[in-house]
Amino acid sequence: MSSLPRADELGFADIAIGQVFEVERSFSAQDVRAFAAVSGDHSPLHVDPDYAAGTEFGRNVVHGILLASLFSQLVGMRVPGKHALYMGQDLTFRRPVLVDEPIRAIAKVTAKSEATSTLVLNTEIRSADDKVVVMGTAKVKVRDQVREAAPAAATGATVVPAEGGARRVALVTGASRGMGAEIARTLARRGYAVAVNYFRSADRAEAVVREIVDAGGVAVAFQADVRDAAQVTAMTSRIVQTLGAPTVLVNSAVGEFANRPIAELRWADFEAHLDYQLKAVLNTCQSVHPLMKAAGGGAIVNLLSQVVGGVPATGLADYVSAKTALLGLSKAMAAEWAEDAVRVNMVSPGLTRTEMTEHYHERIFKMEAARTPLKRIATPADVANSVAYLAGEDSAFMTGVNVYVTGGQTMI
Repeated sequence: MSSLPRADELGFADIAIGQVFEVERSFSAQDVRAFAAVSGDHSPLHVDPDYAAGTEFGRNVVHGILLASLFSQLVGMRVPGKHALYMGQDLTFRRPVLVDEPIRAIAKVTAKSEATSTLVLNTEIRSADDKVVVMGTAKVKVRDQVREAAPAAATGATVVPAEGGARRVALVTGASRGMGAEIARTLARRGYAVAVNYFRSADRAEAVVREIVDAGGVAVAFQADVRDAAQVTAMTSRIVQTLGAPTVLVNSAVGEFANRPIAELRWADFEAHLDYQLKAVLNTCQSVHPLMKAAGGGAIVNLLSQVVGGVPATGLADYVSAKTALLGLSKAMAAEWAEDAVRVNMVSPGLTRTEMTEHYHERIFKMEAARTPLKRIATPADVANSVAYLAGEDSAFMTGVNVYVTGGQTMI
C-alpha cells in the first residue's frame, strides 16, 4: 500500500471559501477499455475505433462517468483528501471529450458549514480551449475531527445545524425595516433560523434580531449591499458558518423611489431600480442556489408589486419596469431550477402601510381601501404570511407562481 499515491490531509479549518483545486490529464484508449471492463459499458462509440471513425466525432469518446472520476480524484486526494466523505455530486455534460484529448478538472470551494463540517464545491471539467465540457456541484464532509457548533453571534443567537437540526435557515434581504422585518419575524415564529440582511441600518437590524431572540427564535444580522456580488458571496459564507446553509431566500430589499412623470426620468433612475430588483436578486439567487441544490432543494420568494398586473399607477415607470423585469427573471429561474427542486415564487402586494409609504396622505389609504373588495389595504403581516406559505412545505408543488396580496383588486 505504501507505493500508492499519498492523499492530502487537509482539515476543515485549512480550507477557505474561494480556494480552487485542479488536476490535468487525458484518457487513453487503454484507460477507456479498462473502464469498459469494470463498468460493463462496451458501447462502440467508446471502444471501437472503426465505428467511432464513422461518427460525427471522428474517434472514440471517453465515457462520461470516467470523466467524472476526476472529481473523485480531486475530492479524495486534494480537497480535503484523506478526510473526505463524498455526500453527493450532480453532473451536466455539455459536450463529449475524445480519447487523448487534454482536459482540466477544477473544484472551487463555494461554501462551508461549521455546524456539519461540510463543503460545497463547484466542479467543472474544461477542454484545452477552456470550454466547459462537464459541470456540477459536489457536497463533501470533512472527517478530520468532531466539531462543536460555531460560536453564537454577539446577539446571543443559538447556532443551529443545517442538517439534522430542528430548524431550517432562511435569508431575508432588506430585513431591517418594514416588510422585510415583518417577514423575518414571521419566518422565525414558524421555526426558521433567520439571517437578517441589512445595508446601512445596523441598529435597526439588531433590534429585529433582539425581538426574534427575545421571543424564543433564532436570528443573526448580516451586513451586505446585495447589489454587490462579492459582498453577497462573503455574506453567504458567514451565514453558512454561523447558522448553516440557507434553504429559503426571500428577496425584499428595495431602494428609494419617487413619483415622477416619464418625461422627467433619466436612464439612471431606471438603473437604480434595476440594481435592486434585478442585479441584487440575481446576486443572492446565484449565491444560494448551489447550497439549495446540494441540500436537495429550497424555496426562493421574490417580492414584486401589484404594479406588474393590470394598469400601473402613473409616475412610477422606473419602478414598474424594474418589478416587471423581476417577474421575468423569477419565471426563468423557476423553469430552469425546477430540476434542482429549487422553487421560485413571487408575492405581489397592493398598497401596504410601511415606512416607505408613511409619507402618503391618509386620504390615499382610505381611497385605496374603498376600492378594494375586502375594504382595507394590505398589512405587512398579510404579505409575510403569504411569503411564509410559499417558503414552506405546504406549497411544495408550486413554482413560478405570483400571488397577488391585494384584497381582491387583482383577480386572475
